[in-house]
Amino acid sequence: MGTYTESAPAELDDVRRRVQDMYSRFPYPSLERRERRLGELANMMRLFAAETPYDFRGKTVLDVGTGTGHRLVSAARHFPDTRFVAVDACDAPLEIARATALEAGVTNITFQRHDLLADGTDLGRFDAVLCMGVLHHLADPAFGLWHLTQLLADDGVLFAYLYGAPGSAERMRRKEMLSLLVGDEKEKFETGIRLAKALRFASDDFGWNRNSDDTRSLDALIVDRYLNVHEVLFDMSSLSDMMRSSDLDAYMVYGITSESRGYLFDTELDARTPFMVQWTDMTKNLPTAEAVAAYRRLDIHDKYRMVELAYQPNGYTVLGYRHGAAHRFARHGRIARNSLLI
Repeated sequence: MGTYTESAPAELDDVRRRVQDMYSRFPYPSLERRERRLGELANMMRLFAAETPYDFRGKTVLDVGTGTGHRLVSAARHFPDTRFVAVDACDAPLEIARATALEAGVTNITFQRHDLLADGTDLGRFDAVLCMGVLHHLADPAFGLWHLTQLLADDGVLFAYLYGAPGSAERMRRKEMLSLLVGDEKEKFETGIRLAKALRFASDDFGWNRNSDDTRSLDALIVDRYLNVHEVLFDMSSLSDMMRSSDLDAYMVYGITSESRGYLFDTELDARTPFMVQWTDMTKNLPTAEAVAAYRRLDIHDKYRMVELAYQPNGYTVLGYRHGAAHRFARHGRIARNSLLI
């Protein structure tokens, strides 16, 4: 195993405390103890299993930062022969997650409290690790990623969702407006929620969530989107830097979100997908034969950057893996041709 050699930043504990306090007060994505319309995680796993193919049956999957567990409950329902371990650093969302799984009749999830930055060796080793929307809330995301890779089997795969800087300008503009208006207000979350609603910032403009049909869940959505106490935005360059410091062997951008739309990621000009999913089709952005020829001459890193410039993602779903998993991917398939060795 590799060793993460950089020391954690001095503010690590303070950021961790503030983030945990926020999500304890406003559990995300829903405070309702019933299964919701949150199928993104299940859809991603089903797509990966169909495309690879990867058989999740009999596998053990770790979901880090499960929150209120609604997305994982939906995934566990679709993969009843998979064992899931769901961890979160906060008790309040875990309580909702356990109740949601119980009401849904889902029994293949074990929930427990665990801090991502703590020693996780007692959790065991996992065939797959899911970390969807957690690393960017850490003071040192690379340190968190390194921790996750220590839990991954030799042929394991890891999925992580990260906020994207290129497409986040409008959300950051709104977030700064609220920050200025709230100032040093003691009850800044409550004040910020009222102001966000007054300024009509509560709509689903960024495809964040389809779960805002009850007041308490909408409030948690606003906090997560506009009042978050700490978040790091990535682009292809900073994403590459973080992955190079990990203990993984290769990675690819599996998908992106742009505004409220999701795309499978592919740098190939002649790519096609058998699935009913949009993909990053650069032919739509290269109107002449000269432009196409110039794009074809680029190396894979510059093609990544071209796709990023064309689609301006507000989020990246990243697939990382060890060499032992490479045999699962077709030699000329989408994953193999877009993978970057570390």
